Parts: sequence; structure tokens; C-alpha cells
Amino acid sequence: MLLLGLCVVALGLGALRLLTERPAMPAGTSYSAQPDGAEGVYLWAEALGATPRRLQQLPGPAETAPSLLVLVQPEALVDDAARQAFDRVPAAGGTLVLAGDSVPAVVYARSLGVTYERLPGPALSASTPDGSLRLALASSYRLRAPGASPLLLTDAGEPVAIRLGYQQGTLVIIGSPGPLSNAELRDEPTARFVYRELLSPVGPNGVAFDEVHHSFVPPASAEPSLNQLLAETAPGRAVIYAALVTFAFLLLRGRRLGPPIAAPGPAVQRRTMAEHVQMLAGLYRRAGQLNLVRAACARHYAHRLGRPDAPPEARAALARIEQARSEAELIAAVAAADDAG
Repeated sequence: MLLLGLCVVALGLGALRLLTERPAMPAGTSYSAQPDGAEGVYLWAEALGATPRRLQQLPGPAETAPSLLVLVQPEALVDDAARQAFDRVPAAGGTLVLAGDSVPAVVYARSLGVTYERLPGPALSASTPDGSLRLALASSYRLRAPGASPLLLTDAGEPVAIRLGYQQGTLVIIGSPGPLSNAELRDEPTARFVYRELLSPVGPNGVAFDEVHHSFVPPASAEPSLNQLLAETAPGRAVIYAALVTFAFLLLRGRRLGPPIAAPGPAVQRRTMAEHVQMLAGLYRRAGQLNLVRAACARHYAHRLGRPDAPPEARAALARIEQARSEAELIAAVAAADDAG
């Protein structure tokens, strides 16, 4: 019963941990619903009918390039093969968006002709050039590129988001992942800016989100754990349910796991005569019947040692039994009688 209870508790704790624990996801991934994730933009594009998709591998030359490709806070450096694959979007007249201030984002932007420069002090807000929108944007960099048009300016007039022509399409660089994060999309000016500058002009080929340069592996391709098999599959939940029902049944019926084991009887256990006498003496002492035990021992050893040829030690041991006044004296006298007999 104890082992079954421990198993049920362990299964319950595993299921509770699986239900409450959320895997740590990198910032900027469109799989993440955390404040620094970009799932909000993905779901928004889907609600607008833009048919978004996530790129787990670089698109091949035969694939149709999306109208809008979004990279948010990439973790890995964008190599030449990825750059050529991403360039197919503006080459087809689409828009390439890079939002972030990570090292791979800065390096990739430099390869596109955009330079990140450190601001004298971090900017906490930015406005559109016409002043119609003011965003709560945290940025530490200003962006420089020949022929770029500013999309967002700090209070000091420094551009923190720009647009410029690139190949046959458009390149949009935002010096912070904030505007595309789940947390900042709740701000109405930020949401209006993202819709106006990024989502509303999406063409017929839809939106693609780069996941090649994020370390997160989607659950569909990840190896399932034991906890996931137990808590997220029908057979696993059936096992947990059967264990709980069995445990409740055994607990209510008071049944053991397996047949009961009978306790060994007194005749099976090998005890010395001194142990038997000590046990009986203890029982009779608690009952106040020492005289009765002494009389019983005296009768037994008188019959055993009362032979005419009994040695003097036997008669002396029998006399010690008859004269015993305490439990210790009686035990010592019985032991002497055993030795004499």
C-alpha cells in the first residue's frame, strides 16, 4: 500500500509539473507567448488572412518567396547561405524586416549596409516623423544607412527604425525587438505602427517568420518525455486514472498488496528456557503474579530434580527457586537449575 501510494504521488507530481512548467523560449521566436516572444504578430497576421508560416529551414530556390519576411532578435549569425535565401524576398519585390539589437542582428544589418551606433543615453520612447504615433520603445542604438527614411525617431531626433530600398523591394530595420514583442503589442500606438508599416502592405504570398536562427525546437519535432507521454496522451492518462482508482479501492477496502503473512507461532521460534522464563516473568510481574510463577517453576523443577540420585547442586538450585523474592532471583535460580539438571 505504501509503495502504491508513493507511485501515485510521484505520477501526480510529474503531471502537475508538466502542466505548470513552461519551457524557456528565446526572445523573438514566433512560438513564444512570453512577453519577449513574437507569437502575437504571428497570430495577428493569421487573423488578417496573411497565411503566416514559420521557417524551420532555409527556403530553397524553387520555393515561392514570401511577401514579408520577419527576423526578430536572431540568436545565431546569419551566414552567406541564409543571406542569399533571405535576399530572394526583396529581389521578388517583397519586404525584409529585421528587428533586434543582438550581436547577430547587428552583424546582419551591417552586411545589409545599415550601421548600429550607440546612443548617448538609452531612449525610452520614439515617435513617427509626423508625430501621429508615440511608442514606448526602449532602444540603445541609432541606425545609419545612406538613403534611409526614418520610421521612428527619439526625442533627440535620432532614427531607431528606418526603411530603405533594397534590391527590388524594401528593407525595414528596427533597432529593438520591442515593437514586435507580445508585451509591447498591447500598447495601442505600437500596434498601430506595426499594422501600418508591416502588416497592412503584405502581398499575396503571405508572411514568413525566421526560426532558423532561434534555438527553440517546436514540440512536434522534439523527443517526448515520460511526463509528456503520461499527461498528454490518452494511454498515459488511462494509466494514471487506473492507478488512482486502484489505490482508492485498496485504501477503502483495507486490502494489502499480496497475501497476508502469518506470524510465526511460539513453537516455531527457537528460544532458550531463560528467555521463556524471562518473558513469563515479565507478564506475571505486570499482573502481580510472581508467587504463581515461582510456584509453577518450583513444581516443574521439583519433578525434574527431585530424583533420589540428584546431585547436591540440583537440590540447592531447587531451594533457590522456592526462596526467590524477585524476578532477577527467580531467573538466576532457574538458570542454575538448568545447569544442574
